[in-house]
Amino acid sequence: MVNKIYNIVCVSDENYIQHTAVMLCSLFENNINKDFHIYLLTSGIKMDTERKLQDLCKQYHALLICKIYSTKELSTLPVGQWNTIMYLKLLIPQLLPININRCLFLDVDMIINTNIAPLYDIDLENSIIAAAEDIPDCIKIKEKLGLKQTDIYINSGVMICDLQKWREIEKDIPIIDFTKSKSNVITNEQDIIALYFKNKIKIIPIKWNMTNFYFNREPKIFPKYLPQLKDAKKNPGIIHFASPIKPWFKDCQHPYKKLYRLYLNKTEWKKYRFPIYENMTSWGRLKRIIRLFLNKLGIIKDGGYNLI
Repeated sequence: MVNKIYNIVCVSDENYIQHTAVMLCSLFENNINKDFHIYLLTSGIKMDTERKLQDLCKQYHALLICKIYSTKELSTLPVGQWNTIMYLKLLIPQLLPININRCLFLDVDMIINTNIAPLYDIDLENSIIAAAEDIPDCIKIKEKLGLKQTDIYINSGVMICDLQKWREIEKDIPIIDFTKSKSNVITNEQDIIALYFKNKIKIIPIKWNMTNFYFNREPKIFPKYLPQLKDAKKNPGIIHFASPIKPWFKDCQHPYKKLYRLYLNKTEWKKYRFPIYENMTSWGRLKRIIRLFLNKLGIIKDGGYNLI
């Protein structure tokens, strides 16, 4: 009997390959008996970097396929604080083999913390993409894009995609052409996904994309998801480190930051030295350490992360 193949897609470049390795390692470690085909969409990485990533995948009997795509065609699109390679997400149906009808896209600043089969096999019904809704900041983004507040705006870090249906709608309107036509109003690929797949998106539980904002003492979250929050914080399916001070910085305060180091130590990047993100004076840093300690004791309650 042939084992089921789980098609995983991620986007990365040389700067984020270490974090890609950590994410993939966490995926493999928590899904030991699964067969994975990993499709890395990139504008280019070094040969030695690819070798290291190949070695990691082989260790877990996973197949790594690198798809190099020049981002020159995408260079005129707005990027804001991000990188042009984010638009490679929009090319998934073109860059993956035509016989692949479903995939799971994962951002690389993540830890996969559980069995992903229930997510991968979710019933998409009539939708093309399934993903978690974004934080309330998207209310203003919808206004800018001309969407109704009842329209769905997702966090594109985790997406289950029906590639067959996606390819069908591209026959009428290629997504890159559509993106270029909206370049005056969009900021990133999430804007395009909200517009292009309007009425074709299914919402998944927040545990499958637990961004940093959900771990805050005062979480940024739509009230309708509050009933899911307590369990999702204790048992996150996917932890998404979506903020500036990420766990590869020494001064990250995320409650699950240690998981990054745990999986990093299982990769060829294990000798990585953790830098400090915030440039502060010695006195300023001491005051920060004291405040963090007092927060942990509950004596003061600043903003930022809450204890789990």
